[in-house]
Amino acid sequence: MKDYLWIFIIIGAAIIWGIISWIMEIASDSKKYLELKPKLDNLENSIKEHELKLKKDREELELKIKKWNEKVENDKQEIKKIANQKSMGFPWLAEAYADYFALKDGEIEKYLRYKKSPAYKAAENVKIIKEEKKELVRENKIIKYKINYFVKLFPWLLDLIAEDEGEEIPVRVEGNIGNGKSEDRVKNYLTQEEYQSLPSVERNQMALDRYLRNRHKSKWAIGRDYEMYVGYLYDQKGYSIEYKGIIDGFEDLGRDIIARKKDEVCIIQCKCWAQYKEIHEKHIFQLFGTTMEYWIKNFKIHKNSKNFDEFSGFLKEDKLRPVFFTSASLSTKAKEMAHALNIEIVENEPLGEFPRIKCNINNDKSRQKKIYHLPMDQQYDRTVIGNRSGEFYAFTVKEAEDAGFRRAFKHRF
Repeated sequence: MKDYLWIFIIIGAAIIWGIISWIMEIASDSKKYLELKPKLDNLENSIKEHELKLKKDREELELKIKKWNEKVENDKQEIKKIANQKSMGFPWLAEAYADYFALKDGEIEKYLRYKKSPAYKAAENVKIIKEEKKELVRENKIIKYKINYFVKLFPWLLDLIAEDEGEEIPVRVEGNIGNGKSEDRVKNYLTQEEYQSLPSVERNQMALDRYLRNRHKSKWAIGRDYEMYVGYLYDQKGYSIEYKGIIDGFEDLGRDIIARKKDEVCIIQCKCWAQYKEIHEKHIFQLFGTTMEYWIKNFKIHKNSKNFDEFSGFLKEDKLRPVFFTSASLSTKAKEMAHALNIEIVENEPLGEFPRIKCNINNDKSRQKKIYHLPMDQQYDRTVIGNRSGEFYAFTVKEAEDAGFRRAFKHRF
């Protein structure tokens, strides 16, 4: 009986100890729970905050994407509208272009005005500048549209458009202006001290050298040099040269040079273009057309009417020779057209060295006047060399003066 009692006592003690341990464990867990609960609450709040922020960011992103898509679509519609209605006129296009950029400036203005620390004065200045810029952009666009339109109608206008502000602009002044005295254009290539101190030979030679080395010549000036170079080449072959492009300007009808020798007439068109450019068939057609126009006006034949067969006969007999002379190359199509139309081609011929000083002899009553002209002189382009014995082209001023020639008195170009 006693043995059973001890067994019950031991079992009872074990149960009591188990209950006490369980209670102590629960108390410990409760304590840890109380310690961790604030942290868990903070973590839960943080997760909710992040979820809200993520949701807000997602909504803002979706709104931005929507606005961007709307802007892209609006831009597409505006571009399409411009493309479809471009015939409505330059001012409308320029206004649309100006409005587009004014809108961008308006966004900057709004940002300055409504940001957290508003910059009202800066925003007002941007607003004023925006309006001024809009008008300038509009005027600039109108000018560009007009230039592009005119260039499409008259491609040769490109020869007169300067590519940078340092280019020499071709201006021809007829007669005297101001006080009635001719201004020596040599001064444009010399300092005042050089012009006043140097002897005339050295002064004129220095101006000529600087004229030739000038790297900022306009396309017109480069074309003029090239025409003179081609004319000189034909002059050396015994042709009498008449410069049409240099003298007549826009009225040359594509005939830059007319070279004559006996019964032969060459109608020459010159193009001094960069090597990477290519001559297309439209220039060949222009030369062919202007050659025919020259034939109609200048060749007398017995028949009352002139027809294409007769004109073609003149070309085949070399009585009339259209020549296309260029520093660039011709496209395959242009060469095919030139061959079919009996047009002679000289391509990839760069501007070479040649004497620039024209030594001219004028008969004035009983005596002769021996005068030389520099490329910047007034009568240079109109002066023809080779009509009289003793006339020639000189490389240097000293060569001209040693031959008894003096510089022309009229210097204005």
